[in-house]
Amino acid sequence: MILNNLFKLKVQSYFVDQSILTKNQLVELIKNDHPKMKYSTIMTYISLLKSQGVLDNPSRGMYTLKHKD
Repeated sequence: MILNNLFKLKVQSYFVDQSILTKNQLVELIKNDHPKMKYSTIMTYISLLKSQGVLDNPSRGMYTLKHKD
């Protein structure tokens, strides 16, 4: 599954004001922008963003942007 670049950029924009978001905060932000998207789809996309190196999961239920060193 290939994620739309606009979706990636939008998710990255959620971290402009906060460096860490809880899972619930991240899901709500995505849901606000994509109200018809199911919870399971959102979680799949979050998982894909983690595997693609866009998001990092420093502890359970917490997400941050992964910084390239």
